[in-house]
Amino acid sequence: MKILGISGGMHSCGLAYLKDGKPIFAFEEERFNRIRTYKDFYDMHFRYPYESGQNVKYHKDFDWNELDYITSHYSAKVTEEIWRGIGLGPFPKEKFIKTNHHRAHCSLAYYCSGFEEDTLVISMDAMGEKYSARYFVGSNGDLEDIGNIDTNHKSLGHYYAMLTEFLGFKRLKDEGKVVGTASHGVFFDKFYNIFNKCIEIDGTNTDEDNGKVVQGGIYKDFYSLWFDEFGSKFTHHAKEDIAYNGQLVFEEKVLEIFNNLHKKYPKIKKLALAGGIFANVKLNKRINELEWVDEVFIAPPMGDEGIPLGSALSVHKLKNPDFKPFRLNDIFLGTSYIDIIHDKDKFNCRPYSSSQLSYDLKDGKIVGWFNGRYEHGPRALCNRSIIADPSVPGTYKKINDRLQRNDRMPFAPVVIDKYANDIFDIKKSKYKAEFMTMLYDTKKEWYDKIPAVVHPVDKTARIQIVTAKSNPKFYNLINHFYSVTEIPVLLNTSFNVHGEPIVCHPKEAFVHLDNEIVDILVINNKVYTKK
Repeated sequence: MKILGISGGMHSCGLAYLKDGKPIFAFEEERFNRIRTYKDFYDMHFRYPYESGQNVKYHKDFDWNELDYITSHYSAKVTEEIWRGIGLGPFPKEKFIKTNHHRAHCSLAYYCSGFEEDTLVISMDAMGEKYSARYFVGSNGDLEDIGNIDTNHKSLGHYYAMLTEFLGFKRLKDEGKVVGTASHGVFFDKFYNIFNKCIEIDGTNTDEDNGKVVQGGIYKDFYSLWFDEFGSKFTHHAKEDIAYNGQLVFEEKVLEIFNNLHKKYPKIKKLALAGGIFANVKLNKRINELEWVDEVFIAPPMGDEGIPLGSALSVHKLKNPDFKPFRLNDIFLGTSYIDIIHDKDKFNCRPYSSSQLSYDLKDGKIVGWFNGRYEHGPRALCNRSIIADPSVPGTYKKINDRLQRNDRMPFAPVVIDKYANDIFDIKKSKYKAEFMTMLYDTKKEWYDKIPAVVHPVDKTARIQIVTAKSNPKFYNLINHFYSVTEIPVLLNTSFNVHGEPIVCHPKEAFVHLDNEIVDILVINNKVYTKK
């Protein structure tokens, strides 16, 4: 059975292909057109996944004419426009099945969780069709709808968008900066009280806004409360304190809903989550630490970029009733490139050696790592990453300066599976740590050994665990690095300068080498340096 998930839009756009229940590819348009998704949102521009459609040529077993089903969270009419926007001619309406926005999110989270036990499956974001959140119970492969937050109630996603923009950042782009900034702030009761009054929880709903537009309600109520308290002055308090209290209230409101769901379903200990707000790693840590939770799985492409794949999984389940959750081996569903052409007048080339590269890393070199197919979702998981030795003094500032970033978050540590528990406090939910969706506490004896990947204030780390099965080449590299340094951890950050999408094609990686963003570039089995 061959199913294509398809999506256009103002902030997420792409294609996903499922064959016999197995993800074959998932493309995000921004990787190809090199335009970050938030720009379409601010320009009010609805984009079609044209470049994604052209890149299906890298998958020889894919044929547009052999699809059994086509699915989208848009209507048949809008999906036909997207289809024609790719340049595909007549739309085969008889193959189309519409999928609900939040059911697509939840299908992705649940069916990729691998959970055999009953599971609370939750989607939360700004808004999708009639809801900003939906709740399901996943049992024996089936999803039972148990509740939602409809658009007559305030949206937790819009709450965080309001917080992001109030701090001077851009929504759909800078939410991670808010998370990083929040970790440097302190509790301040006046800020906390304003955020706390802005949105309240009633059971598993947020408070109503008298039928007004959800987004407008959140913004209006917050600014009314703020100016009633402070007038026209921004106050002398730092952004860090505003971010801290806004983030704290956000976490508490979400946890209140989760705990209320637990009261209704006290025997369910597993959680599968998707939707944009679960990109918030501080929130995810709080969820994972709930006493009644045994394990959490968060869809790696948790935002709307995951909708095409989630839609395809939902349709596969519809047509195959016995379909049950499975575990992802990896999320490398993008394009790959074998024949690499480089400028011999600009770049030296040598064969790849994990041993030699380990010494390069130990010597403080910044390495661009480009291997195989790119990762689906917002996290670079060591196929399109910049890597470095996390113990070298000054590495954090050095990489931030080169990438033109000013984030307050440390870079992520990528760690060998067998050493992960020795360095980080991983009591549960180890599987999802393979996809860098969670913060964990760092053990005290490692604070000063890997400073570039440990938060300077709360000592947390957004870890990625690598296994021999998920990424054998990178696993081998870290083992060699460990033999050289006695540190089984490398620094990992996404392979892109600030404001650009993560690199997709080798030509973009060579630009980073030519501009001396990286000192060394590894592409598949070749190593390049600038002459």
